[in-house]
Amino acid sequence: MAERSVAQPEGRWSGFARRHRINSGLLFVLPALVVYALYVAWPVVSTIQYSFFDWDGISPDREFIGLDNYVYLLTRDRTFRMSIVNNVLWAVIVVGTLLVLGFLVAYVLSGRLRLRNLYRTAFFLPTTASLVVVAFVWRYIYDAAIGPLNSFLREVGLGDLTRTWLADPQVTIYAVMVVAIWFMFGFFSVVYLAAMSAIPRDLFESAEIDGASAFQRMRHIAYPLTTTTRRTLLILGLIFTVNEFGFVYFLSRGGPFHASEVVAFQIYDLSFALNRTGYASALTVVLLLVSLAITVPQLILLRRKQDD
Repeated sequence: MAERSVAQPEGRWSGFARRHRINSGLLFVLPALVVYALYVAWPVVSTIQYSFFDWDGISPDREFIGLDNYVYLLTRDRTFRMSIVNNVLWAVIVVGTLLVLGFLVAYVLSGRLRLRNLYRTAFFLPTTASLVVVAFVWRYIYDAAIGPLNSFLREVGLGDLTRTWLADPQVTIYAVMVVAIWFMFGFFSVVYLAAMSAIPRDLFESAEIDGASAFQRMRHIAYPLTTTTRRTLLILGLIFTVNEFGFVYFLSRGGPFHASEVVAFQIYDLSFALNRTGYASALTVVLLLVSLAITVPQLILLRRKQDD
């Protein structure tokens, strides 16, 4: 006897989608869209709205002031200009050093080197540490009285170079940058290593047989074949720079006299210490526009390179 097919009952959501002519796929992404709207889109819209008000973030009364926050920010805020300069320095020094040094170390570790797995682990280990612990250790290292750094400089006869590293307006921002480079170096190196491991070893061996030196193999094989990885790391590094907050907060708190302050820390300080939520919102909008101006062209260029 032929089996009689039994009609499966139609699901509630499927029936609703069919009756209202809704693509059923939208129902599956609806929860994600709701979460995105509540926790991403709505805060962005609210921040833009608050930037046109003089508001302390607590009082129910808000005074509409139009573009006054933006005018003051771009024409009279000296702290903002210092923060922008520090962010630019961070991008040039920290990201530039990580891109160059990470590539060089990754190239060395990708070769035939004894104990290379031990070296890889040692370089990547700082990245796994908690930022709070890292800051605590480096604050001890930089301590002017008992810190190992100043003690070492005195022992080797370079006492004139000792500083109050986290309280000197001339050097504090650079001292914080050194910690950031030390912390992020392992991540950049590992990403470069992954890219180099995808390069066929036959290319390096053939070049070596033909008499190419290690520098020539790095310049003509490893460097051009890791261009996409380098661009990706550049984008990540610039995003990290724009959003930098943790190192400045835990090491220097933006001091002394705003000398090590970056834009993200200034936003925090305005919002939670000075209760200037409206002005901090304007600064946040400017920071968002700067982030878009930096990352969007890079992403477009990266997409074009991949398509080619």
